[in-house]
Amino acid sequence: MVLGLDIGFGDIKAVHGEGVFRMPTAVAHAKSGLLELGEFAGNEEEFVFGGKAYHLGEKALEKALPTRSFDFLKKYAPLLAYKAVKDTGKKVSRLAVGLPLAWYTPPNRKFFTSALKKFEVNGETISFDQVDIYPQGVGILMDYRFGADGKELPGTVIDGLVVDIGFNTVDVVVFSDGAAVKSDSAMFERAGVSRIAQDLIQAMQVECAINLSEQEAKKALLEGGIRVYGAEKDLTVTIEAIAEDYVEWLLDILASRWEDKLQRSGKLIIAGGGAHFLARAVPQRYADIVHVPELPEFANARGFYKASLAKDS
Repeated sequence: MVLGLDIGFGDIKAVHGEGVFRMPTAVAHAKSGLLELGEFAGNEEEFVFGGKAYHLGEKALEKALPTRSFDFLKKYAPLLAYKAVKDTGKKVSRLAVGLPLAWYTPPNRKFFTSALKKFEVNGETISFDQVDIYPQGVGILMDYRFGADGKELPGTVIDGLVVDIGFNTVDVVVFSDGAAVKSDSAMFERAGVSRIAQDLIQAMQVECAINLSEQEAKKALLEGGIRVYGAEKDLTVTIEAIAEDYVEWLLDILASRWEDKLQRSGKLIIAGGGAHFLARAVPQRYADIVHVPELPEFANARGFYKASLAKDS
């Protein structure tokens, strides 16, 4: 089975032949020597990797390690891939993974191919017959260009832009006749939804005297609220105000650098975890070319999956 995996700085998105799923890109050290509570103790699953024990996903949110560096991905990608593979409940023979656009280089592709091809977690050796590495953002283009069977879709050989709004990065991919143009594309680090999350963290410190982790803030953005002293606090108005400033800033970047391309584009594809923030505030002049794929946060992983299928078709 092929597994398309988008290991983002905020969430891991996975796509395979039978569905999709996601989990937070949250890794926390498992504490040893805690008070033994016998039958009242929790049953938190630990993952041993590189000689250390970790909690992953939801169980790691509160004490999660910072996730916004490329070194984090290099260190923990196998551990996170292990969790994703196990969550499928299937035998995965081929892994299709993405790298942020600016870090999609021959040395990095070689490193990740080797690191993910074979590794060990919990004393179990995991290996794949094939590991395919793709650039993020281009995955979204491949999702647009190919069907679920890996076959090229008619009418997709056009010019346009992909705006991939991730947690840490925003990737802008220019494409001509359906193919990505590297020289006109760009990645902006620390320009994604994490900017909104950081502003929300500051707002919560002022309003509620609560210190949210970045992962907790991301969860609050998704759910529109948090629990404070057991009561649900609605953050809709606060989030909308913060997001409005962010979208204005992002649109200024797009217009200043790519307006001439947008004027001649057949499609402006908006995807990634932050797609809904931009999509609902797109200027009227772009209205006829905007395309937001279904489940836009899964578009990269879906594209990686389709591209690997296409290689065999």
